[in-house]
Amino acid sequence: METEQLTSVGGLMQESMMSPMHGFDALGSDSIEEPLPTPDPYRVPLLTFTVPASGTETVEFTIGPQASPVTVYWGDGTSSTVSEFAVTHTYTGLTGGNQVTITTDKSFTNFFKDTNFSSLENLTFWWDAIKGTSANLVLKDIGLTRRMNPTMAGSYSNFNLKGNSISGDFPNSITSVALFIDDNNFTGDLPKYSSSQTNYVVKGNAFRGAIHDISANAGINRYSAYGQDDGTKTSFSNPHIMLTGEIPNLSGCTSLVYYHVGNGGMAEYNKGLANNLTVAADFDVYEDIEEFYAGTCGLSESEVDLILAKFAAKAGTFTNPNKISVGGGNAQPSAAGLANKVILENAGWTVLTAPDF
Repeated sequence: METEQLTSVGGLMQESMMSPMHGFDALGSDSIEEPLPTPDPYRVPLLTFTVPASGTETVEFTIGPQASPVTVYWGDGTSSTVSEFAVTHTYTGLTGGNQVTITTDKSFTNFFKDTNFSSLENLTFWWDAIKGTSANLVLKDIGLTRRMNPTMAGSYSNFNLKGNSISGDFPNSITSVALFIDDNNFTGDLPKYSSSQTNYVVKGNAFRGAIHDISANAGINRYSAYGQDDGTKTSFSNPHIMLTGEIPNLSGCTSLVYYHVGNGGMAEYNKGLANNLTVAADFDVYEDIEEFYAGTCGLSESEVDLILAKFAAKAGTFTNPNKISVGGGNAQPSAAGLANKVILENAGWTVLTAPDF
């Protein structure tokens, strides 16, 4: 979609795409291969899309109260000054196949959520116009691919980019009480975790590094870091390690219902992907946990036995028993571990141990 020129729309001058916008190299994106549209006068790019054959399109998003009103230049010769709530613009009479770039006079602050971006053809999202956001940023399942601006920073209540195909490292200055960036193509170290985290969902990327000690967090509901895959293929006899660290004592995590630090199933095992984890000597769980996964994590027999023993000790007290997985590439449990597995199954749990996945 990124071509050498952006065709004029609605009588506007053509916008050269040959030279990147000032400061664009700091984005960490492929600035030479994907040069940024340079509107005249200088503005902050939000997104670019291709006009459908009908010549008609609507763009919608929602914003929270802004620090100051933001002017949105719609790329068809019109603009709107917005400050909060729903923002909508309808295009008519455009030429199908042309590209439209929407720009602003400054970055949005506070809440930003797309409403219909998933319906836009050949969407490119430029990140610049939202790098000053805080509170909430929601752009999920809309097909984003472009790397994020590595200088993005802030503390969010809800940061949700799930279900896109965004590549590159996730900015290390972003924290969020609820973080949902699962099923993208992010690389680099696992994103930051904060003690106020309620949801940490980063599964299905290519992150590496140490899992977090969440033992003191009574408010966390989900910790999901499984299924990291950077495309490397080896074999399980020579595993490619993605995550390391220690599975902590979870008994203080009184809101935790879902904990997953495994590395997928048989397909991942056959590719040689694995985690290399240990289990805290004082490992335990709280009765509200419903799902626990630590498959293919290089756990020893004694570590698998410890996990099964701690769950079995509370077998009749769990609120909603569902599934425990400590199989795959881990060691098989001992006879004592297998006895605890039976206790758990009789209490309503589904329990997977090696060699099962």
